[in-house]
Amino acid sequence: MAWPVEGLHAAIIAASQDPIYFCTPDYIIREANDPYVIIGGMTREEAIGRTVQEVAGAGAFPRRAPYLERALSGQASVLQDWVNVPGQGRRFFDVRYQPVHDADGRLLGVAAYGRDITDLKKAEEVLRLYESAVTQMSDRLSIVDRDYRYILTNDSNARWHGCTADSFRGRSLIEIVGVERFAAEIRPWLDRCLAGETVEYDFHDTAPDGAPVVMDARLQPFRNGDGEIEAAVVTLRDVTETRRLSERLERLALQDDLTGIANRRAFETGLERRVAAFRQDGSAGFSVVFIDLDGFKLVNDTAGHGAGDRFLQDIARLLRQSSGEDVEVARIGGDEFGLIIDSTLPLAAHAICNRLLSAFEGYRLVWEDLTFRSSASIGIASVVPEDDEAARQALTVGRVLQWADFACMQAKAAGGHRIVSHDGTGKTGDDRKAEIHHLLAVERAIAGEGFLLHAMTIVDLGSGAPVMQEVLPRVAAGDGELHGPSMIRSTAERHGLMRSVDRLVVDAVLSRLETGGSDGLPVAVDVSAETLHSPVFARQLVGRLERSPELARSLVFEVSETALSRLKPEAWNLMTDLRTLGCRIALDHFGRGMAGFTQLRANAFDLIKIDRLLTAGLAGDPVKRAAVSGVVGLAEALGLPTVAEYVTEPLHLDILKGLGVAYAQGHAVSPPQAWS
Repeated sequence: MAWPVEGLHAAIIAASQDPIYFCTPDYIIREANDPYVIIGGMTREEAIGRTVQEVAGAGAFPRRAPYLERALSGQASVLQDWVNVPGQGRRFFDVRYQPVHDADGRLLGVAAYGRDITDLKKAEEVLRLYESAVTQMSDRLSIVDRDYRYILTNDSNARWHGCTADSFRGRSLIEIVGVERFAAEIRPWLDRCLAGETVEYDFHDTAPDGAPVVMDARLQPFRNGDGEIEAAVVTLRDVTETRRLSERLERLALQDDLTGIANRRAFETGLERRVAAFRQDGSAGFSVVFIDLDGFKLVNDTAGHGAGDRFLQDIARLLRQSSGEDVEVARIGGDEFGLIIDSTLPLAAHAICNRLLSAFEGYRLVWEDLTFRSSASIGIASVVPEDDEAARQALTVGRVLQWADFACMQAKAAGGHRIVSHDGTGKTGDDRKAEIHHLLAVERAIAGEGFLLHAMTIVDLGSGAPVMQEVLPRVAAGDGELHGPSMIRSTAERHGLMRSVDRLVVDAVLSRLETGGSDGLPVAVDVSAETLHSPVFARQLVGRLERSPELARSLVFEVSETALSRLKPEAWNLMTDLRTLGCRIALDHFGRGMAGFTQLRANAFDLIKIDRLLTAGLAGDPVKRAAVSGVVGLAEALGLPTVAEYVTEPLHLDILKGLGVAYAQGHAVSPPQAWS
């Protein structure tokens, strides 16, 4: 069967989804399909028989005419252009103008084949923009395949190595950077990236001009359409200036603005490193020193802040010069400085601090017509080598700071211009272990377990009737033994925890009294000098008693005679406020220290408690009996009753009564009982 050729051609043209038309040399369209004619807004029947100019439009035809003419001259030509298609907007077409000849070679006309390549055009533009961006970017960009060969690199990276970008294709990265550097510095990161991880790191390099630089490397997996990792995209950026700025900012963040030495943050960071090393193996001992300037307030108040700033700057310079190169020096507060001394020998820290005191003595600040001298209170906390695992793990930054701070406070309270050491540092191995167990027990109680409270009855020696009870805190240490106030007080004082201990015990006593659990007897409780100076404790205690006036009449606060020399006006004011509310104040441990008679005459106390140094062994010691008699005479002159403490022998009760002592407590009267 013979197919009608012309009909077959027409059917093929009509079936095509791309625009097609055929025109004769006079530009008359003899055949066309719908995708072509709709561009001109016509039907196929309307377009056939018209000229290309009529169908394409007067605006578009001049652009197409040269390509038609070239095809009519026998040469195929290709035009790519944007065309407005009704209902589709601007589309980009690739149009091929093909000459059509008969069997004898005579030109019959031109067949134009259009192809919508809008998506390809957009992709090419994106690719061109991408290639332009990659080529022009200052970052060094490369794609490296799984065999560590370059798929491509940009001009920035090529120029760095003195090559062209094209010359990199297919070259081995090992060839570019060298075998040793590749194995040590690059391959580990590349392998992590090719395993699916995005990695980033800094490394030091040398620029083409020989300058040292810091480069930031970022490696990202390159996946194909199936999600398989084919290569690594490597971006290298020069971050030298950024890192320098970052390091400068970091230095500023760790530097005191006024003095130029390290600040508290840097000081504690250095201490954290040492504590971590000590906890790991216990062999690296060190000392922490707190320095509180004596009389700095006088400089500020007398000569102004300008003089105060100059004073602090001079002290910082003096500390740097006198401490030595291996000592870290920091300003940790207004007029407080700190040192970290790397030495396993506490004596080394003492030697440095003695040198500092001598330097302080020689310093003078001359400001206008005024001259100021300097001195300092210095506290030392030494951490010595430790083999005991529990002791090492018990060490914390906070604990070391607490030791040094409390030692400095003791130096200040003793009059300043002196050195005080945390006294837990010179102990034997067994002593240190016991100290750690005691400290942990006290800290656990403070942290939430609380203290066990026992009560000891105080009786009237005349009638034998109970008149008062003293509440005593106890705590179970790691050895399972129940320890009393002496261990708690000595441990808390050494580690600066007395305020926390007093706060918990006083709060427990008040809570018990509020529920009516004291058998109607007044309750005595110790309060340390440190606590009496706490404005927070004073405010909370006075406020609570003001809200419950009946509590005050049931309370006796005991203050040790040895603390009197350290009491500042705020402590005396608190005791006065408590007495005004109805509390009584007892002078505890009388005979152990040297209480000032002016303080006794000032009507500051309601009771005098005679220390066990005078009451122990009373029967066989006439000197002690004479001393007790003297205390009683002093108390009677002041109108104060006396209480004999720690009376352990029943026969002492009659002796004390005969000496005029009013009250007594101790095992001869009643041993401590759980206060429950």
